[in-house]
Amino acid sequence: MAEHMNYDAAELETLASAGDRIGLLRQDDGIYLARQLDYVKDRVYEQLTPNLTGLQLVPVSTEVPETAESYTYRTFSYVGMAKFISNYAEDLPRADVQGEEQTLKLKSLGDAYGYSFDELRTANALGTNLPERKGRAARRAIDQLINRVALVGDSAHGFYGITNHPNIGETAVNGNWTDSATTGQEILDDLLSMYDAVLIQSYDNHIPTTFAMAPTRRSALMRKNINEGGNWESVMARFQSLYPNVSFIASRELEPSEKNGNQSTAIMYERDQDNMSIEIPRPFEQLPAEKRNLEMVIDCIAKIGGVALYRPLSITKAVGV
Repeated sequence: MAEHMNYDAAELETLASAGDRIGLLRQDDGIYLARQLDYVKDRVYEQLTPNLTGLQLVPVSTEVPETAESYTYRTFSYVGMAKFISNYAEDLPRADVQGEEQTLKLKSLGDAYGYSFDELRTANALGTNLPERKGRAARRAIDQLINRVALVGDSAHGFYGITNHPNIGETAVNGNWTDSATTGQEILDDLLSMYDAVLIQSYDNHIPTTFAMAPTRRSALMRKNINEGGNWESVMARFQSLYPNVSFIASRELEPSEKNGNQSTAIMYERDQDNMSIEIPRPFEQLPAEKRNLEMVIDCIAKIGGVALYRPLSITKAVGV
């Protein structure tokens, strides 16, 4: 490890005062360990958490200030239609714009990790790094909660996710993609129906770019074949040859479970922050270390809202696939 020369002055003061009170840390211990805590926190910020698909599916917005407790967005729709008129007509139909406001709450979340004074002194004595695993575990726990909200929301706090938002329309499909009796052609027809549904309901204003499904359903798309003019190819290959702009994402949250009535869900939509987003005013943040009994504790916090669906016509879902 390269020498980490910057450290949190507040943590140095905390370590020094804690050491003075319990006689465990010297001044050089405090400087070394403050640098170590700073190093660990930097590495935790860098750590990526794979296999969390929620934020792959839902664009992230950070527009709302972290001090807000809620935020309001407005949706607009055009109403009215023209008609043929005669000379001197006075009964021209009116066109207008109708607006609707939606207010969503924001909620803080957090966890913590820490190091005992034995761990701190041992690390200094041996000249080793403090283990990053604790910080990574805290980071992953917060990321997992944000991921879950993006996908399925949180009913206790009034949050909706991309899979259960009430404004998402549903497309009727053949379904049962993993059933041996369901043919590849039937599955392809379902995919085409979902793609067309977005185009039709939005009057071609939205073109799907993302298709999300459960991993077992993705396997069915790869395993089952169709015959096009004597050429056999998988359902996935055939659909992607027709619409190469659509990305396929598999998410285990879309597998059948008690949360979704034991039915698998698939989603076809145009992934764009103008269409939907999850608000994260305060991304993952680690606070300065605090002494608690014989331990230095680092609190970790974040602040999020549920999924906001600004343009419902940009998305459709199918249940029971």
